Order: sequence, then C-alpha cells, then structure tokens
Amino acid sequence: MREFFVCFAMVALLASCTTIPQQGPVMSSDFSPRVTSDGVDVLPPGPSAGATQDDILAGFMAAGAAAQDNYRVARSYLSVEAQDSWNPNAVAYIRAGEPEVTLGGANIASYVLSVGASVDEFGRYFDSPEAPAQSFEFQFVLEEGEWRISALSDGVVLSQAAFREAFTSYRLYYFSAGYRELVADVRWFASRGEVSTKIVRALLAKQTFWLDQGATISALPEGTGLALTPIPVTEGVATVDLTTQVLGVDDITRYRMLVQLTASLQQVQGISSARISVNQNELVIPALGSDTPTLATGRDSRLVVLANRSFGYLQGGRVEPLDRLSLAVATLIPEEIFYSSRFNQALATRSDGLWRVGMSGEPTLLDDRADLLRAVVDSCGFTWSSSANPSEETIRLFTPDGEFTTLGLELGADSSLVSLVSLELARDDTRLLLLVQTQTGVRALLAAVTRDEDCVPEALSDFVELGPLEGFGVDAAWIDDSAVAVVVEDPLTQQGEVIVFDTGGSSSSLGQPTKPVTLVGGIGGVSGLRLLSEDGIIYQPRGNGWQATTDRADVLATQR
Repeated sequence: MREFFVCFAMVALLASCTTIPQQGPVMSSDFSPRVTSDGVDVLPPGPSAGATQDDILAGFMAAGAAAQDNYRVARSYLSVEAQDSWNPNAVAYIRAGEPEVTLGGANIASYVLSVGASVDEFGRYFDSPEAPAQSFEFQFVLEEGEWRISALSDGVVLSQAAFREAFTSYRLYYFSAGYRELVADVRWFASRGEVSTKIVRALLAKQTFWLDQGATISALPEGTGLALTPIPVTEGVATVDLTTQVLGVDDITRYRMLVQLTASLQQVQGISSARISVNQNELVIPALGSDTPTLATGRDSRLVVLANRSFGYLQGGRVEPLDRLSLAVATLIPEEIFYSSRFNQALATRSDGLWRVGMSGEPTLLDDRADLLRAVVDSCGFTWSSSANPSEETIRLFTPDGEFTTLGLELGADSSLVSLVSLELARDDTRLLLLVQTQTGVRALLAAVTRDEDCVPEALSDFVELGPLEGFGVDAAWIDDSAVAVVVEDPLTQQGEVIVFDTGGSSSSLGQPTKPVTLVGGIGGVSGLRLLSEDGIIYQPRGNGWQATTDRADVLATQR
C-alpha cells in the first residue's frame, strides 16, 4: 500500500550473487560531479592502460555519478557489447555506508551494499530506513588486452553525497479534479542527463499511485509516446514531438496538455515555454483564456498573530488589527488560530470547540467537540475541522452555512493506539498532510483529496508515509507545493527538531529549536517558515539552525 516502502526486488533486481572464494578489501570510490567557475563540467577519468579488475570496478562505480552524454565515461569501462545493453537510467541505488567487494575466480566480482534508498526510471524516490543488503554481480572480459566489465545489471550505485550532487528534484505537474489547480509530484533525475526527456517520459507514464485514485488528472492521452529525443530547444522553447494519439483530442485538452508540459519543463535550465508537434509539425493550439488552470499562489508575506490581546498582521513589531475580526478573536483567547484572507474569516480553536468569526465580528461555535486540532478553510470555502482521535467521523467538513459531512481516516491496524497532532491542506486543495503520534514515535503521512465537480471533498486516497520519526509530534506545515516541514520534540529534554521532506520522501534536518510549539509556512520556501516557542519567541531559519527574531506572540496563526 505504501509506495515508499516497496520491496527493492520490484525495481531492477540485480543478478544473484555467486560464491566467491577470496575476500577482497572494502572499496569506496566516490566522485561528486561539479562545474568549474567558468562553467566547465569536471568528469571522472576513464580506464587507464593496464588497469586491474579492481581498478575497473572502482572507476565504473565512481563514473556512475556523471550522466553526461548518456553516461559516456561509465560506458568506457564496459565491453563493446555491454555498452549497448546497459541501461543506467533504470534505477539509481543510494547506498548507506561502505560497500563490500569480493573478487574471485572465473573473472567475477561481487559487490554488496546496504541500500538506503532508490530512484526508479521515472524519478520516483523510494526510502528504505532498514537499509537492506543488496548484491551486485559483475563479470569481466579482456578486450584488446584490457579488462572491461562484460556483464552487469542495469542502473547506477551512488553514495548519499554523490546522489545529492548528481541528482536534482523536479516537479511533474498534473491537474486537480475539475482542472482547478496544478498539483506537483516530486521526481529526482540526474541533472546532467537529458532532464527534459525524462520529465516528459515520466508525465506520459502512470501517475504516482496515491495521486492516481481520482484526485489528479493528466491531460495527456493514455498511450501517447515521445516520438523524438532529445527534445530540441530553440530560443527557450522546447518542442515536444508526440505520437498521433494527441490528434484525437479537442482543443481544450490540447491546451491543457500544453499547460502541463510547460509547467513541468520550465524548471529545466534554458526552457521558458513548450510547444507540441506531431511528426515534427507543430500543433496550433488556441488559448483557453480565463479558464486556464494555474499554480496555487502564496498568501500575504506578513505573519498573523495574537499578541497583547490584539489579533492581526504583525508589522514592524506591532499588530495591525483585522477590522471586526481582531477584537472578537482576541476575546475568545484561543489556543490555535487559522485566518483566511480570501473569505475574511478566522477559526479559533479552544478547549470547548471550534469557533468561526466572520465579517459580522460575532463568534459562532462551529464544532463542539473538545479534542480538536487547528482547522483550515480551503479555496472552495469548506472548513476542515479534525478531532485528535481517529474514527469514522474524525474530519468534519463544514459549508459556509454550518452544515457538515464527515471523512473517516484509516490509519492501519494500530489506529486505536494513535492520535492526530496536525492536519494541513496544501494550497492546491488536493494534498493533505497528517502528523500522527503512536506509542513508538511519529508518522508523517500524505493523502490525496478527491473532490466532485462542485469541489466538495468526497474521499481520501491511500496514505503514504514520508518517514517514521522519533519523539513527540509538535506541528507540521507546507513549505511550498513540493515540500513540507515537520516538528518533533524529545519529551525529556524538550529539544525539538525540524525535518524537511519533499513529497517524494527525501528528507533533511533543519536544525533543533528548543521548546517548539507552532510551525507555520510562508512564502519563499524554507526561508519563509516561522516557529513559535513555548516562551512566545518567534524564530526564523538561519543556515542549519533557528534564530530568534525580535517578535513575540501568544498565538502564531496559520493562514492562506
């Protein structure tokens, strides 16, 4: 069910290991691709004359980080026949620790490593916290008196450092149901290896399973292929030559295809727009005008806080009241607040339930449950109110009139042992981030939201886990359309840690704030995050840590 924990046997299985009688030394051959100040790529060397089998294998592994010219350097370590058959793009294995190499008779080498993660041919990242052992087998042959690798499995092996240097994350874009918003799906590709071709091929393949359950749509017709590679780029315009399936769709669908391709390809250096051709003849595609789907935009850059019994925007160390909302919200003395500038309303969470304050300035009790999390209002006007206790009625969806429907949560067999800590909806209204506390730690989960033609949320997809975490869950927030941040805390020391995940599952630490209480996302990516501590100090990211600002607050509100 969870894509991030699929068995590695499902992705480009390597040949089984043959018993080798002689144990060799541990080999560590890292090469991190880099570019000089004058823009010249620095590549690993090819095989030297008289190189031993050890040297050939070490050089080949190091060259796996250099994707230029379809891994030209790595192929130079292979026999003529193997050069034609080896597919380096099938999978990238990211090793945890050092490999163990065994050289033996019959010109065979065994290369065993612990796999910490992998990336498949379509750029999907698969984490493996348990780091299972994986065996690679290589065979060698003499060609013109020099050793070359004659048999191997597809793919490359990289250290963590080499992977971070060689691969870059990109966002594939799909449409939300109803074509309201563009929704991102993070993929990883070797940044020096025909990225535009890989992006288009990934778009033409099946979507990631948890998005492909009714929440997102691709405008590209099923069965469409990429007819011409590499994708030519002229004056910043990428010409994507597709197969004839696209001729059978109407102009609206063609335009949506163009929007999807352009949004995905604009991340590639040197590409500013795209056009579609068939048999190298450009398709003339009329624009949709105001009906064009767009990327969800950010909110006001200012923080919204409750401080000194005043609620509003924090500006220059002072709180600018929000018209009629300010006094009503401050009077409620809430524990958590959500503010929607679009609907000019605030949601105040207290021990006695969820209160809504609108244009009238009169608070209304919306949800009388006593164990509620911070609420959120989506772009369609629905208020998401969630209980901390998972059940068939955990999430209540309130209309502007106060009527509600429910969404249940299925969190696995141990659902009776967990509680919800945080529920955050992405700005595209299509992806839901949950932080869940269990008896053994914290789970950060993603699910996709399926909506009907009137934008009413109907169901949640299967959950995928970004990663198990230790400690107690504190809060979570969306950083942008492709990344989230999660705060956990050591219950004994009250030392917190902020972990950043991309929605594909890759993670990194963003420092260890003390006594964290609330985390909110802003604009500008990671730099827009703000964290409120127990003593009321607002912190901002600085390098690999958190720096105190001069601002203080009683409650730091989330907003959109």
